[in-house]
Amino acid sequence: MQELVAQPCTTVAYYLGECCRWDEVRRELSWVNVDAGEFIRATADGPAVDIVRRYELGAYATAVAPMEDRRDGWIVARGQSIVALSETGELTELAEPEARNVGFVRMNDGSADPWGRFWIGSMAFDYEPARASLYRYHESTGSHIILSDVTISNGIGWSPDERRMYYIDSAPGTISTFDVDEFGEISSPKLFAQFDVPSEGAPDGLCVDSEGAIWVAVWGGYEVRRYAPTGEQIGRVQIDTAQPSGCAIGGANGTTLYVTTAQEGMASQQLEREPDAGRLFCVDVGIAGQAINPYRTSLRA
Repeated sequence: MQELVAQPCTTVAYYLGECCRWDEVRRELSWVNVDAGEFIRATADGPAVDIVRRYELGAYATAVAPMEDRRDGWIVARGQSIVALSETGELTELAEPEARNVGFVRMNDGSADPWGRFWIGSMAFDYEPARASLYRYHESTGSHIILSDVTISNGIGWSPDERRMYYIDSAPGTISTFDVDEFGEISSPKLFAQFDVPSEGAPDGLCVDSEGAIWVAVWGGYEVRRYAPTGEQIGRVQIDTAQPSGCAIGGANGTTLYVTTAQEGMASQQLEREPDAGRLFCVDVGIAGQAINPYRTSLRA
């Protein structure tokens, strides 16, 4: 099994860094600082990460995907809503999937699928079981609940052949797979990996590499795990703080794993022991990632 150690590559520490993404068109890394409602863009060449711009979104910022035409900006999960964000910072509300639950539930992690739709999950502020959902949004159809009775909807990704979807519900510690048809519809859920959350930590954000392996940030576990499509763990990246939250492969060399981490819920004594909590980490894994899926106004056939 491959064993690697990541190093911090930012000086700024975020309370809840999440949704790490590499955009090969812009040649930029991005992530969010959830509670601050902040979306951050940066250039990235190995450990050299330089901020390009920060956007203040005014509410919990949880997930971002680029528009197909990068000049149109991004689609963003924010608070209880889905919004469009322009390059100059203007916000346009597109949908409010969790409007009925203001104050109780917020949007969480998400990503665009290979056809161009935006999948976005939610979670209760108090982590109440089965309170959340997984939604799929496109402007031609609006937002629809795809999965209900979810607790902490988190990482989501697709295999290189587009015939399998991976999905995490963090609270029960499950990574599930779904069969995907040629139109992007899912079926036949199966358990891919089960975590013993009290002893191992919880699966959080994920990414899928060009070989079809799955990289999973383990919240509470001080690591990112790499799984073969068969479900066997084949790699581990050690992170020197407890709460890795999301991951992406990219950078100028195309093979750097970037990992967001968080300070959320840490006592002062733990923060003293883990001074790098909340910083971005990175390590060269020698494997390329997949190109990011953009949101498309006209769905790919």
